[in-house]
Amino acid sequence: MEGSSGLIDNRAAGKRIRQIRESNKLTQEQMAEVLGVNPNAVRAYERGEYGISKEVMARIRRHFHVSVDYLLFGPSDDWENLLVQVKNAQEEEKMKLLVHLLFYFVKEKEQCYQRDIGEEGIFGGIRKMFEEI
Repeated sequence: MEGSSGLIDNRAAGKRIRQIRESNKLTQEQMAEVLGVNPNAVRAYERGEYGISKEVMARIRRHFHVSVDYLLFGPSDDWENLLVQVKNAQEEEKMKLLVHLLFYFVKEKEQCYQRDIGEEGIFGGIRKMFEEI
């Protein structure tokens, strides 16, 4: 997780805000309307010039179904957060996130059934699945 030090990187959070806005095909003016702020504030958030207030975070969370952890600290290995990221990702990023989600679940299965299936069986099955696509 990029915010592992506990500090919020406003620039990185701004990039995620922009990604959320763009994946929802909103202009900065439309995003400002959704968030109840001035368009200049949206531009400043996206550039990382200053952090967003709790009220604006709550509006983003409610309107776009994005966790505050994701918004402030970025992606993690949490599967629910990955689902939110997939929902809000730009089309070209969705496959990468879905593969990450797939590997998350495969690793969980591998830990449970390691003796029965083995790593090659699990990853071989994934390779076969992608060859069929």
